[in-house]
Amino acid sequence: MEIKAAVVHAPRTPFIIEAVRLEAPRADEVLVKLTATGVCHTDVAIVEQILPLPLPYILGHEGAGVVVEAGRP
Repeated sequence: MEIKAAVVHAPRTPFIIEAVRLEAPRADEVLVKLTATGVCHTDVAIVEQILPLPLPYILGHEGAGVVVEAGRP
């Protein structure tokens, strides 16, 4: 499925809201339709590369929403 995500492509650059492909949930995962998402200090540390994770990276891991699908056991 196609979703929208906040993606950072290079260090110390603004993130961009763009379409990305998302796989269906695996056996131990759930799909959540987010209604709100925050950008926290961890996300800023990734953008600044203080936390040097490989880019591009999808930001905004603190969210609230509704579970719409669960992976099969």
